[in-house]
Amino acid sequence: MRLILAGLAAAAAIFTANVDTASAQPGSTRAPFCLRDGVNGPGMWDCSYYTMDQCRATAHGNGGSCQPNPWYAGPRPRR
Repeated sequence: MRLILAGLAAAAAIFTANVDTASAQPGSTRAPFCLRDGVNGPGMWDCSYYTMDQCRATAHGNGGSCQPNPWYAGPRPRR
């Protein structure tokens, strides 16, 4: 029984961990271009595109638009 509870606690910890991903969230600074899906209301942001052409190819036929990422800060300096 303790093993089952420990396993459930470990699974809950994994699923609730704050993992930084290249998700479609405002504030994403990983790539310089964003796809804004405007089909259903104001839309969602997908800021995972490194070129405008890459973004436009994804947006083509999907009703989205591409724009520069307003949160992109450029590459991080090396240490």
